[in-house]
Amino acid sequence: MPFIGIISEENIENCVRKRILEKLKLRESSVLFIKEKSIENIKNIKFETIIIARKFKKVEELKKLLEKATYVIVNSDIENNLNLLENIKATIVTYGFNTKATITASSVEEEEMLLCIQRTFQNKEGKPIEPQEIKVAMDETVNCTMAETILFMIYGKII
Repeated sequence: MPFIGIISEENIENCVRKRILEKLKLRESSVLFIKEKSIENIKNIKFETIIIARKFKKVEELKKLLEKATYVIVNSDIENNLNLLENIKATIVTYGFNTKATITASSVEEEEMLLCIQRTFQNKEGKPIEPQEIKVAMDETVNCTMAETILFMIYGKII
C-alpha cells in the first residue's frame, strides 16, 4: 500500500483527502498530513509520494522523509521549498506560476484551468508524461488543483 504525505494549509486538508481517496481508491490511512508537531511520529514511514504545498519549519526532519520518497511534488513558488530538493533522488515535479516549474498554469478561470506541462516526467508505471497543455476542473485553490493533478498523473488517473 503506497503512503502519500501532504504538507498543506489546514483549511484544505479534508477536501484534498476526500478527492485523493476517491480518485486513487486508497484506504484513508494511506494519506497522511505531515505537520511539524507530528513529524517525529512518522519518521520511519516510507512515503511513495510527498506533496509540499507550504513552508515547513523542521527542514532536517523533512529532508529525511524526502530521501526515502519515490515522488516529490513541490510548489516552486515558495522559495524555501526548492532548498529541500538538494541531493534528493526522487522524481521531483514542481508546480506553480514560476516559469521554471515542471507544470505551470497557462490560464485560470473560475471553473477550470489550463495547465502547461513543460518537461517530461514518468508516471508510476514508467509511462512518460510529455510536454502538453491539459484542461482540468478547478478544485479549492489553484495550488491545490495543480498538486492534485500532478498526483493523479503520477498514479495514471489523468493522461
